[in-house]
Amino acid sequence: MDAPPPFARHLERPLVEALSDTPIVVLQGARQVGKSTLAARLATQRPAVLVTLDDPVTLAVAESDPGFFVSQAPDRLVIIDEAQRAPGLILPLKASVDRDRRPGRFLLTGSVDLLQVAGVGDSLAGRAESFELGPLSQGELARREIPEDFVAWLLTAPEFKDFEALDPALVVAGGYPEVQLRSPRRARAWFESYARRLAGHDARDLRGGGFPDHLYALLAVVAAGPQHEVVRVHLARDLGVSENTAESYLRTAMAMRLVSTLQPWGRNLRGRVTRRPKVSLNDTGFAAALTGFSESHATTLGGREYFGALVEQFAAIELDKQRAWSSESYRTSHYRDTDGLEVDQVIELADGRLVAVEVKAAIEVTAKSWRNLERFRSRFADREVIGVCLYGGTRAWRVHDWLSVLPITALWQH
Repeated sequence: MDAPPPFARHLERPLVEALSDTPIVVLQGARQVGKSTLAARLATQRPAVLVTLDDPVTLAVAESDPGFFVSQAPDRLVIIDEAQRAPGLILPLKASVDRDRRPGRFLLTGSVDLLQVAGVGDSLAGRAESFELGPLSQGELARREIPEDFVAWLLTAPEFKDFEALDPALVVAGGYPEVQLRSPRRARAWFESYARRLAGHDARDLRGGGFPDHLYALLAVVAAGPQHEVVRVHLARDLGVSENTAESYLRTAMAMRLVSTLQPWGRNLRGRVTRRPKVSLNDTGFAAALTGFSESHATTLGGREYFGALVEQFAAIELDKQRAWSSESYRTSHYRDTDGLEVDQVIELADGRLVAVEVKAAIEVTAKSWRNLERFRSRFADREVIGVCLYGGTRAWRVHDWLSVLPITALWQH
């Protein structure tokens, strides 16, 4: 049986646009999310040289003669895969671009944040544009030709239709390409090996020290509490380390793009807003695998609470992925104040409008489900607020002219 074709990535078009006017484009993301595949596809669309620093011989040349390495193909796009392995290339790249500012000269991919790598001598500010590639979005998994863009669609005040109910299997599977054709048991085995190898090898390369002993434990702790606010003292207690050490582990996992954060929203830094970010793994399939959570658990009394948190993480991740290619410019946050008002997500548009989102895993919802959205709108009466209650059912309707109830699947089936 032939393998299916690779998934098309919606980030391809923004990357092509950036290469048309920017000398250096940086594509970052966790291991095995598809960076190399996407880079190879871009290499077929123009004269290009693709080199990977995972190859020991190529890496040796990059480290011994970085000036020669960056000048090897002056008239073509040079794609350097896993560029973080040779941080000494950054200053020669800067010098080369300062001499020749033509767009589309270099595409760098990296499995960690390049600015967090020891030895990187410059930020490439004004010379480079960075993009984040995550695991496959639901639209990519469904092989949609037109990228899903929920926020832009919502702002058009569309006519609603019924959607499909949320399939728990989608949440539990997540979006890593490698596990899409595996059984749930084999997917869990792959994620387990993936996490341990990252902790034992990549983390040691990035930070050294005792990271192999604790990074896996950190990932397991974050997986067990998806979309929870970070409390340093609790994290340190769970890992059996100091607060500063726990924070260092967390920063490492974030630099490796394994942990995502949802920052708190507030009009300013004062007031009664709780200013702790929410953290989660970069994929719900990854989180489910590390906790042993399966599709069958989603329908049990004991598993519903965790599944609810996993669904909230699922929606947040989908909206964050879409941000990279959306026609609307926005940032995502969460909101909680000391009066007990919480909103799962606050999407702030470039024009100042807010989209407040509550996420419920239940297949039926009542007025209680969107009460916090009404309170949030009253709290910020001077801002235009659009409210959305996402839930696990199929029917879509408007509660008010500003407030809609929509199935979670509307995120990609709109």
